[in-house]
Amino acid sequence: MALAVLVVSWTKRVWAPVETFPEFPHIAGMSKDALANLTSAVTTINTPMPVGIDEATLLACLKGEILERKWRVHVQALFDEVDVSVIHQLVVDHIVTFDELSKAIDAWQVTESENERWVREMASFEVGRPPGEGIGRAR
Repeated sequence: MALAVLVVSWTKRVWAPVETFPEFPHIAGMSKDALANLTSAVTTINTPMPVGIDEATLLACLKGEILERKWRVHVQALFDEVDVSVIHQLVVDHIVTFDELSKAIDAWQVTESENERWVREMASFEVGRPPGEGIGRAR
């Protein structure tokens, strides 16, 4: 697959095929549509920011793998600025779970927003299909 993504290492930015970056497991196995949805969320988040966040870093922040304070405003923007349908699609695509999003809200001390309340409500009764019953399954 020739799908390319901006990957930020700690030292530089590079464009490269997703498959060549096994250190970013959240990105490496992602479908083209899922990556496009995630990229749209990141684009919305980065639009007003002086320093942007990339897809891999955002996912690591949401999954509790990165807790650097400098990313807080970006995580807050996910819940404030990104349309709820995009956040929902992240869950449908099995990129994150509502439970992970709820934990991220607590860890990053996200202040009240409509999406924050909605995520907490959804996490309280976790919906969705198991990965074996996802969109891409064989029929």
